[in-house]
Amino acid sequence: MLKKISIIVFLLSFSLLNAQTDSLFIASWNVENLFDTLDTKDKNDEEFLPSGSKEWTSARYNRKLANLAKVLSDMNNGKAPDVLGLIEVENKSVVEDFAKTVSLRNYQVVHFESPDFRGIDNALMFDKEIFELISAYNFAVELDSNRTTRDILHVELKLKKDEEVFNFFVNHWPSRRGGLEGSEPNRIKAAEVLKNAVDSILNENEYANIIMMGDFNDETDNKSIKEILGSSNFKCNDNHEENMLLNTSAQRDIDGEGTYLYQKNWNMLDQIIISKSLDDNKGWEYNCGSFDIFKKEYMITKEGFFKGAIIPSFGGRKYLDGYSDHYPVSITLIK
Repeated sequence: MLKKISIIVFLLSFSLLNAQTDSLFIASWNVENLFDTLDTKDKNDEEFLPSGSKEWTSARYNRKLANLAKVLSDMNNGKAPDVLGLIEVENKSVVEDFAKTVSLRNYQVVHFESPDFRGIDNALMFDKEIFELISAYNFAVELDSNRTTRDILHVELKLKKDEEVFNFFVNHWPSRRGGLEGSEPNRIKAAEVLKNAVDSILNENEYANIIMMGDFNDETDNKSIKEILGSSNFKCNDNHEENMLLNTSAQRDIDGEGTYLYQKNWNMLDQIIISKSLDDNKGWEYNCGSFDIFKKEYMITKEGFFKGAIIPSFGGRKYLDGYSDHYPVSITLIK
């Protein structure tokens, strides 16, 4: 009898292990000005120097890394993400420092410098025990104005377990500075660049696995997302036959939730959009309803004008020893 119980326990354990390995946890986070303490030529980083207005010392930099790592390590049921898109990082060095701080994972970093006037870029971290890098590119977003903005990062990864290929696009579209309508053409331009890049992949392989994530600085129903990019709201148990791109964030946006609190209104600026192949009941699938805005009690502002918002590193000039001004978002893929 005892032998039978032992066999059953072993089989259950094996089954659970397989179930765990047949899922992928993908996250995106605008980490708000992850700068090092060094003065870099051609970077607008004077604010983030020990002598700058933010008094950005090594101690504060290391605290920022530790705070971000705590959040990341709490995600995915305490296992950290398999893939993480990062927004607002100064350079590859700060991303590598961050990756080393997350001891749960063996992350590899992908990063390119972009021409953004603030000196911030996009990056991707992935667990190199799970994925291998195939290729990585930056797509430039050229604005009509004299301002420069972030490139769109494209990273192609192959899953070691089954050799399935995934295309990740990390976005940080132009801000709403100058007003929503006045700045909209800049985000439309970014949407056109992303759309062209995605279409080129789908024209070669309509079943390609594509995941677009990041801080779009627009919401799920704005023109750039709905009309130009052409994404549709993901609905569980819907056919989605006509829709090539599906926005997993849309329902939470409709429900009044968001990732960024502005003047006491929630904005769903951080989104994850997937290609139809991740909803065709073949191979890897979006786990319906898994889109999540990650919030833990220790991350949340408890009182005042910004009650409910994530605790940032700074409130104006005041150092708050927080995390970011955006909550991270995530989805789960299953097979």
